[in-house]
Amino acid sequence: MCCEHEDDEPHKSVDPKGHKRNLSNGSANDSPVRRSKRQRSSTNLRELSSDDSEAEEDIKPPAKSKQTKKPQAKTPTKKAVSDAKTVCRESADIKAEEPDIPAPTQKAKPAAKRGKKTKEEKEAEAMPLAPRTKGLKMLVGAHVSAAKGIFNSIHNSEHIGGNAFALFLKSQRKWDNPALLDEHRDQFRKLCAEKGYDAGAHILPHGSYLVNLAQNDKAKAKQAYDSFLDDLRRCEALGIKLYNFHPGSTNQTPLPEALSRLASTLTQAITETSTVIPVLETMCGHGNTIGGALSEFKDLLALIPEEHHSRIGICIDTCHSFAAGYDLASPRGFKAFLDEFEELIGIRFLKALHLNDSKAPFGSKRDLHANIGTGFLGLRAFHNVMNEPRFEGLPMVLETPIDRVEGEGEDESDGEGGAKKKGKKGPKRPAGASAPTVPDPGVWAREIKLLESLIGMDPEGEEFKALEAKLSEEGRETRVKQQEQYDKKVETEKKKEAKGIAKGQKSLVDMMKGKK
Repeated sequence: MCCEHEDDEPHKSVDPKGHKRNLSNGSANDSPVRRSKRQRSSTNLRELSSDDSEAEEDIKPPAKSKQTKKPQAKTPTKKAVSDAKTVCRESADIKAEEPDIPAPTQKAKPAAKRGKKTKEEKEAEAMPLAPRTKGLKMLVGAHVSAAKGIFNSIHNSEHIGGNAFALFLKSQRKWDNPALLDEHRDQFRKLCAEKGYDAGAHILPHGSYLVNLAQNDKAKAKQAYDSFLDDLRRCEALGIKLYNFHPGSTNQTPLPEALSRLASTLTQAITETSTVIPVLETMCGHGNTIGGALSEFKDLLALIPEEHHSRIGICIDTCHSFAAGYDLASPRGFKAFLDEFEELIGIRFLKALHLNDSKAPFGSKRDLHANIGTGFLGLRAFHNVMNEPRFEGLPMVLETPIDRVEGEGEDESDGEGGAKKKGKKGPKRPAGASAPTVPDPGVWAREIKLLESLIGMDPEGEEFKALEAKLSEEGRETRVKQQEQYDKKVETEKKKEAKGIAKGQKSLVDMMKGKK
């Protein structure tokens, strides 16, 4: 700790802020701060000469405020002056300046708390992850975010190199939503024109998960219809012509009755709008959901007046149809599926596709999306899709998972082309807790380019075989796990069925014995 000192005579002229010392009396030992008891003998204090006074004027409070708790002092001109005394004087000066010069730690804290992105980081994020491929007839994109304004979906689609895209027009998980703002509508239309997106052909909004147009409860049916109609009107305001939605559920009522309600509701919605085409999505056939079998769409169309058929469409979801029992993986199975679609529905009703691989096995009736080539469908299924002429010009939308564990895949080069830097480790998670995830749109950017690369590729060639094997290996562990779960479920269901049959037979035998 530095020692403080005082002159033989009291100091009479001190600037309140301590910036200047009154040296008119020739003393070089005046201090602008309160002095403690004398720690040095008066003899040592009087050894300072006029050269020392000049040195003291050069020792100014640090303007940069970069010093630590032990600031570096300038060397006095007089060698005889003790180092301890020099440090002491400068410490006194720094104390006097503290009200005007914040401590370095005070400056650092706000920057650490803000965590705001730098200009360079923002510019890097705005740069496309992949350029859009111009001139393709196969229009591939993804279901992108429309957060902070529906027009942002266009930026997000361009960011991943998509030539088509899907979005939610409002929150898909609540009934009450604010109206579409005029400025957002105008900005959306403007950006579509600027970025080269045909809103009538390239964009496929997705309906709310809450809506069930086959609802048998009157109050709930009205709520669902109002939300559905609101979405259709938003589409028309934005210049969008296609609107994808789930057919709904029977709610344990007979299927023909549910289809009748759905047909009636669709007919009413078409008459209350002008141009938008409601597009029904193929489903996985789980439980009471409508749309697992292609025959259900045939029956539905038969209930809608033919004059409205030009404004009804179907969207094939590859994962859903595969899980429902349609073999899209093999070329033969894929052809058979399209032949059945043509026979029962008509290919003219096909307006869009959702491109998803399946984590669940064939015919499992489970809606579990997987990344392209890693699931049970495999890369060959998507080679079938990307080389099917009847799909040209249709929006094909990825709904594959893009969440990754936070911190993974973020390794960056040190800028010298050498070793990679690892990201900072996050806080330790409690035992059994799942790792936090963040969305990585780069997954979609890569999958779009992957799908586009399949156009014209020889499925028997080395390039395709190597790519197919690589992606298959990436999803192998998940497929094995899902297959085991499915097999176990099937075995359990068989046992229940056998037990039920045995119980029924026993009851029948007992009943027959009773009659005797």
